Amino acid sequence: MSQAPENALELNIELRWSDQDLMGHVNNARIMTLAEEARIRAMQQLQRTAGSDEPFEAVLRTSNTDFLAPIMYPGDCVVRIWVSKIGNSSFVMQHELSQNGKVAVTVEAVVVMFSSATQAPMQITDNVRKALESVSASSAR
Repeated sequence: MSQAPENALELNIELRWSDQDLMGHVNNARIMTLAEEARIRAMQQLQRTAGSDEPFEAVLRTSNTDFLAPIMYPGDCVVRIWVSKIGNSSFVMQHELSQNGKVAVTVEAVVVMFSSATQAPMQITDNVRKALESVSASSAR
C-alpha cells in the first residue's frame, strides 16, 4: 500500500530491455538507476518551481532501499517521490516504485545541497525550501 502523500510527484519511467536480468525482473542495480532518474527529474521540476536562476546543485549522501516485490520487464514503473524532512543544507526524499498499482520498492535518500564553486555543502535557500515544501509530507496534511 502506498505511503505517498497526495502532493507527491508522480513520474512514469518506461523500462528498458537492458534493465532486466535472466529471470525477467529488473536487476537490483537498475532499480537504483530508476530511483536516480526519478530523483533527477523531480529536482529539475522543483528547480522550475523555485522560480529563480539560482543553481539547484545537490549530491546524494545516503540511500536505503527496501525491495518488497519484483518489478518485471516489459512495462512501466511509476515512481512517487516526496520530501519527508528538510534541514539546513540537506533534505530527505522518499521514493515508491510501483508496477501495476503495487508498491515494489521503497527508497529513502538523503540529498545535500552542494556548491560546485566551493566544493562544500551549502544552505538551502528560501526559494528552494519553498519548492521542497510543496512536495513535503507535512504540507499534505
